Amino acid sequence: MSALPLSSESTTAPALASRGKIIMMAIIAGAVITNIYCTQPILPLIASDLGLDLTTVDLVAGAALLGFATGLALLLPMGDRFDRRKLVLGQIALAFCFAIAAAISPSVGTLIAASFGLGIVSCVPQQLVPFAAVMSKPSERGRNVGTVVSGIMVGILLGRTIAGVVGETWGWRAVYGVEAAFMIPVWFAAAALLPQGVPSTNLSYPRLLASLWPLMRDNAPIRQSMIVQALLWACFNAFWVNLAALLAHGPWQLNSAWAGGFGIIGAAGALAASLGGRATDRLGSRSVIGASIGIVTLAYLLLSGAQTSMALLVLGVIVLDIGVQSGLVSNQTRAFAVDPKAQGRINSLYMTATFFGGAVGAAVSGWLMTRYGWSGIVVFGVVLGLIALAIHWIGAPRQAAAKST
Repeated sequence: MSALPLSSESTTAPALASRGKIIMMAIIAGAVITNIYCTQPILPLIASDLGLDLTTVDLVAGAALLGFATGLALLLPMGDRFDRRKLVLGQIALAFCFAIAAAISPSVGTLIAASFGLGIVSCVPQQLVPFAAVMSKPSERGRNVGTVVSGIMVGILLGRTIAGVVGETWGWRAVYGVEAAFMIPVWFAAAALLPQGVPSTNLSYPRLLASLWPLMRDNAPIRQSMIVQALLWACFNAFWVNLAALLAHGPWQLNSAWAGGFGIIGAAGALAASLGGRATDRLGSRSVIGASIGIVTLAYLLLSGAQTSMALLVLGVIVLDIGVQSGLVSNQTRAFAVDPKAQGRINSLYMTATFFGGAVGAAVSGWLMTRYGWSGIVVFGVVLGLIALAIHWIGAPRQAAAKST
């Protein structure tokens, strides 16, 4: 376990949150995360308005994702050193500014810059997850973390759908205008809801970042959670990135609006994050992680028939999201349990690994889809599931041995 110097403030913990406060935190998290994913369905509209090709306009979405990854790596650890409440409120205020800048951008260069900035400050949801953890009883931690994660996932999935409707009706600039407008009530809700954050270390910021490596190196549960969830998130992105192509070129010949509609189906599965959290509280994280891996692998076996059966496609979407979201919460809960005083840094490591896995999954699956079609995606998902299961199984005796020493 990592030994980190703590400030004298670290003995004081925030008051326990009511169920209503946890739900409000989930709503705030879902509203903020839409800043990242609202761009994806309106890229053709941006390209048409600014006279760009899709290759160039894809950089706008890429900038938002790159900014988000940067925020995960550089801003989340600050929650252990500074008042997390002030960090959250400052980021939401900056998100408002960057969304306005995106809405009035005169060129693709300024839009990319605004999108990158918006991505950085929109890691607020992952600042709220440690808040939910430290404001919960140990017996309710998984449930409450799962509720906030459910809010995040619903925001991701429904954000695309809402942005598509707004963009088609009022234009792409209106989407960013709506995002900016959302940030105003979100800021006031966060200001009223969140308690003052309690720093858990007096490390300087450079030393705070430097402590990430030994924290990961010395704690096998953190490493295993990072790797397993990276593989599951790669499965998640491999499906969603290639869904539009499957619908367009399969027997249904459906357009991108239908692909966006699947976000509503996926949102139903995303609610399983809360159920996964409750199961983690009752059964333990390892049992739920193992079940989650099995569910994701089963989902890809169902999706092997998605080229010919809409029923299997819909069922596969729901099962996939149940498995991935349950795994997200149970892996996160296991990692958080390592060191209550390093929640921000643990979450930074965990979410950066998850995001990296998703990026790799998207890139590799795109190549597989081009070369081997949907069958390549299915094999990819099953192989990733088996690798995750092997890592999970191998890690069990090592953790047991570590507890006995």
